[in-house]
Amino acid sequence: MESSCRIRLRVRYGEADRMGIAYYAHYFDWFTEGRTELLRQLGGSYRNIEDQGLLLPVTSTGARYLRPCRYDDAVELETSVRVSPTRMRFDYRLRMDGDLLAEGFTEHAFVRKGDLRPVNARRAFPGIYAQFADLPAHSPAPHDA
Repeated sequence: MESSCRIRLRVRYGEADRMGIAYYAHYFDWFTEGRTELLRQLGGSYRNIEDQGLLLPVTSTGARYLRPCRYDDAVELETSVRVSPTRMRFDYRLRMDGDLLAEGFTEHAFVRKGDLRPVNARRAFPGIYAQFADLPAHSPAPHDA
């Protein structure tokens, strides 16, 4: 199963600062678009997952900015995912004309909608987890073991 997808974006006027450079916080909006599209590609959607009672709150995030992109630039965002029974990690690479502009990640816990408690999705939501069973494994941090 393919564990990555690519989408094309164009830096909109409202996403640029007074210098015409994409404001750093908007990269996280683009990351959201990338992971949403990747989940669709994998046969699900945020809405479907949430409607079944499983939420994916962000527990950790980061980004590294290497080169700026500017208003009206066409960029490509590649999003990939790794999964464990308790977490998903999405990695992002933003490129323009093949050059890497930025890279980042978001890590998400699997939690039950009603009580917001972390769950082992493989046991608690086997139907949802089966959608991700063939994806690369995410190694949990030492405190998650």
